[in-house]
Amino acid sequence: MDDHFKRNILTNFFWSFVGRGGYLVVGLIANIVLARLLSPYEFGQVGIIMFFIVIAKVLTESGLSGALIRKQEAKKEDYSTVFVFNLAVSFVLMMLLMSFSGNIANFYEDPQLKNILIVSSTILLINAFQITQTAKLIKNLNFKRKAVYEFLSILFASIIGIFMAISNAGVWSIVVMQIATSFILTLLLWIFEGPFLRFIFDVESFKSLYKFGVNTTLASILNTAFDNIYQLVLGKYFAITQTGLFFQAKRLQEVPVGVIQSTALGVVFSSLSKLQNDKPQFKATYDLITKMFTIAVGLICLLIFFYAENIILVLYGKDWIGATFYVQVLIVASFFFLQETFNRIIFKVFDRTEKILHLEIIKKIIQLITVVIGVYLLSIKFLLFGFLGTSVISYFINYYYSRKIYDSFSWYELALIIKVFTVSGLTVLGSLAVEKFTIFNGYYSFWILPIIILFYFFLLKTVGVSNVLTEAKKVIRIYKGR
Repeated sequence: MDDHFKRNILTNFFWSFVGRGGYLVVGLIANIVLARLLSPYEFGQVGIIMFFIVIAKVLTESGLSGALIRKQEAKKEDYSTVFVFNLAVSFVLMMLLMSFSGNIANFYEDPQLKNILIVSSTILLINAFQITQTAKLIKNLNFKRKAVYEFLSILFASIIGIFMAISNAGVWSIVVMQIATSFILTLLLWIFEGPFLRFIFDVESFKSLYKFGVNTTLASILNTAFDNIYQLVLGKYFAITQTGLFFQAKRLQEVPVGVIQSTALGVVFSSLSKLQNDKPQFKATYDLITKMFTIAVGLICLLIFFYAENIILVLYGKDWIGATFYVQVLIVASFFFLQETFNRIIFKVFDRTEKILHLEIIKKIIQLITVVIGVYLLSIKFLLFGFLGTSVISYFINYYYSRKIYDSFSWYELALIIKVFTVSGLTVLGSLAVEKFTIFNGYYSFWILPIIILFYFFLLKTVGVSNVLTEAKKVIRIYKGR
């Protein structure tokens, strides 16, 4: 594998990680402040509304930006076609959401939801004016500039949201913060990357791009809908307050998961796409990234699981303690979801996105069954454990079919996943034992954090995963070009 290519991947990994990490950390800090000023019920209202917004976002994008990134020689007509399509679909969906806002409010017996949805739907139109600039930045691997724009947008938007919350604006402080984030990001992209108002729609270009995008779009719709359906179910069959607790837990979980996922989908996809015609080099690069990725994810997940209650108490206060169980289940499910995300990169790189759709349909059928049973039993625990079980099954199914794409089925990765997951579980059990039988409980448990980390890496070495320190040194040497 070419050292220059490796260094290029590592550099973009760094800026993608810093950018997304900074974005999510600032958002988390703002969320913490808002949680101290607002109630779980108000967060529950936003949680319900965001289901419709995120689904609409997937529809407006339609996988076309991913097609642009993958296309090795994208022309002006391609970018223009994506812009026109995105703008038109965004406007139509915005009007539809506004039209049905009253019906949604009546369904949840909360009149305020109507105005919240009407105002929030403007995000769709705002985002339409940033899709081409963002696609160009990712395609050209300009993750540093992208990181700066995203960080500044969430920073200024968070200041606005917090100021409104202090001024007793209630739920509107969250709504305005989300709109401001999109608006400021779009403004920065237009100022520094240049405006894009080329109204040319090329039918042939659209057909070639949509061939790639249609399958990923349908899969994303299914994934996004079922990922957020719990907010709707909890709000309707349990309580909007439970939706607020789940929404807050999900926001907390999304900080580490979002950083890792965006890095994988951004840097890894765009980098591996350049190796699509060299399968041996593709496999070597992919395996190296997967190995380090799995070890890092295992550590992050076990720490969040173990410290979940303390994290909730420190960040949000005792009013949000009910979110602890949600965080723990979601973070375990995230371990397998992130592995699945990596597997899907293979389908995208080798233009087999129809497999993503087929596998997503299977996954959602399983998930739908668990949701229906959970609602019938009126059991929140069954709903969440059903979500966890679906994530585990989906990973193994995706792994099998992804390896058939480039004829490289191996037990290595499966063994790696099982070993890391087992080691993470044993580390949690050991940490819980220390917490229970010593003075290191409650907030004092943070003192044993270094011991937990060392124990995790010791167990990894014991089960023969790798010497992580040696692997890390190799990566650093590659980056420095030694």
